[in-house]
Amino acid sequence: MSTLDARTLPVGAHLSADVVVIGTGPSGMTVARELADTGRDILLLEGGSLDVDAELQDTLKGDAHSQRAEPLEKARQKGLGGASHQWGGRTAPFSPLDFEARPGLGIPEPWSFSRQDLEPYYRRAAQALDLRRYEWDAATALPGDPEHLLGRGQDIVEDTGLWRFSPPVRFGDVYRRELDHRANLRLLHHANVVRLVAEERADAGDAEVTQVVAASAPGRTFTVTGRIVVVAAGGLESARLLLHSEVGTAHDQVGRNYMIHPIAEVGELQLSDPHSADTATRYVKSHDGVWVRRLLTLTERVRREQDLLHMGYAIWYEDPMDPSHGDPLLSAYVLARKALIQLDGFKSAGMHRRFAAAGGTAQHVRNVALGAPQLAAFAYTWARDRWADPRTLPAFTRRSKQGRYRIRFDAEQSPSPENRVTLSRDERDAFGVPRLHVAHRVGDTDRENYHRSLTLLAEGFARSGFGTYTPPSLDHLLSLELTDATHQMGLVRTGTRPETSVVDPDLRVWGTRNLYISSTGVFPTASHAGPTMTAVAVATRLADHLRRRLVAGTGAVIDHTRPRREEGPAS
Repeated sequence: MSTLDARTLPVGAHLSADVVVIGTGPSGMTVARELADTGRDILLLEGGSLDVDAELQDTLKGDAHSQRAEPLEKARQKGLGGASHQWGGRTAPFSPLDFEARPGLGIPEPWSFSRQDLEPYYRRAAQALDLRRYEWDAATALPGDPEHLLGRGQDIVEDTGLWRFSPPVRFGDVYRRELDHRANLRLLHHANVVRLVAEERADAGDAEVTQVVAASAPGRTFTVTGRIVVVAAGGLESARLLLHSEVGTAHDQVGRNYMIHPIAEVGELQLSDPHSADTATRYVKSHDGVWVRRLLTLTERVRREQDLLHMGYAIWYEDPMDPSHGDPLLSAYVLARKALIQLDGFKSAGMHRRFAAAGGTAQHVRNVALGAPQLAAFAYTWARDRWADPRTLPAFTRRSKQGRYRIRFDAEQSPSPENRVTLSRDERDAFGVPRLHVAHRVGDTDRENYHRSLTLLAEGFARSGFGTYTPPSLDHLLSLELTDATHQMGLVRTGTRPETSVVDPDLRVWGTRNLYISSTGVFPTASHAGPTMTAVAVATRLADHLRRRLVAGTGAVIDHTRPRREEGPAS
C-alpha cells in the first residue's frame, strides 16, 4: 500500500480508483482489507494524519448543547484508524430480537437483513478484532466457573452471557502493516472530503457520484472519482457529508433517529453470599487468554412479552464518591477525577461534573493514607495487566468484602425521528462545511422502560436467592444525567423503503448507483452492545457485495423495492 500526503498534491489535482473509501476507522479499513485481494485499485481517504493530531480535530466540532453530552470533537477521532483509537475493546453480538420489528417500542420494521444473515460476518469480525474463539457463554469460555451466575431458580435474567475484549485492535497500527504489501491499495491522508457531486442519469432513473471533492487545507482542493464510493466516516460525519452534498436526502431521513447508548451505575445490590460472585465482579481471562466479563440481560422471552428495550447489566463496585466504603483505591479514583476535571478531552463530561461536585474530600484522603499498602499492591497488578500484557486489562474493578455493589447498565435507546442532526445555519469549519447541530435527548418513555427492566432484574435476583437489589426510583431515573457512550447509530439507517431509511439492504444510498455507507449510522436499532463488532460485521458483508459487483464487472445493482432473497457470503 502506497501512502501519500494530500498536502503534496497541486491544487486542482485529480485522482481515480475503482473503489474510493472515505474514512479509515474499523468500517473503512475493513472494506479495504476485504477487497484487497480483488486486485482492483482501492483508494483510502483519511482526513487526519497517520496518527491522531489534536490540531486536526476542529472540523469535528458542532453544537450538542441539547444533550449535555461529550463535545462532538471529543467523541470522534481523525487519524488513521479513526474511532478505534478511543475504543475500549468490549464486544458482544446483537441478539436476534434486536433485528426484529417491535411495534410496542415504536420499531415498526425489522432490520433489512436478519441476525442469521449476519452470523457468518460476525465470525469474520471476531477474527478481525482478535477475539480468538467465538464463544459468548460462560460454560465454554470459563471452564470451572458457574454456568448460571444466579443459579437455576429464576427464568427472568439471562445469566450465562459474556463480554469479550479485543486487545483492543487499533485499526491504523495493526492493519496498515498487513496492507503495506498490497500494490493495489493507496492511502491518502490529510484528505478532508468536503462534498460529493452526484449527477442524475435520466436514462436510468438514479444518480451517480461522479466526483468526491476534498481538500488538504482551506483553498487547496482536489477531486477523486471512483466506480464505487464508500462513505465510512462514522455516523455523524457520514450524515453531515450527505446533508451538505444534498445526496440521499429526498425523503428527509438523513440525520434522523440518532441513538446513543445511555450508561449509568444505579441502585444497591447486597449479595446473599459476599463471595458468590467473585469472578462476576471483575475481568478474568478465558481459557483461550482473552479478557472477559460476565454479562446479565433479561431473557428474550421477557423482553418480547413486556416490550422492553435491551439492557446489558454488570455487577459494579460501590459508589466511589461515598467515602464510607473505606476503599483506598475508590477514594484515590475520586481524588484523581476531581484533580483532572479541568483537563481537556476527558471522556464522559457529565460523569466528570458529578465527580467535581463530590464531597468528603478529607475522608477520601484518610482512606488513601490508611490503605497505602493496598494501593501499592494494586499498582503492581495494574501495571502488569494494563501495560505489560499485550491484551490490555479493560478497566479496574473492586470486590466488596461486604458484598455491596451497584448495577451498571448499558441501555438501548429507541429510535425517534426528533432525535436528529442538522447543518448549522451560522457555523462552518475551515473548509466551509457547515458544522453539525444536534437535537437529542433520552426521553421519559425510554427511562420508564429502563425502570421496568431494573425492577424485573431485582425480581430475578430475589427469586434466585443471589441477593437483594434495590433499583433506583422512577423519579431518580427520570432526572438522572445519563452518561453518553458516544456511539452514533441510526443517522443513515438501512431499510427496505426509501421513505423510512437512507440506505438499502446492500447499504447503497437510495436513488444512487454507486454510493454506499458503512458505519454504525446504518443501524436502525441500537441494542445494548457496543457497536464496533457489529459495524465490522456489516462492513464485511458490504465488502462481499462489492466484491460481487467488481468481479461481475457490470456495475449492476439490485432494486430493493422489490422482494428478494438474501445473498449469502462470498466464497
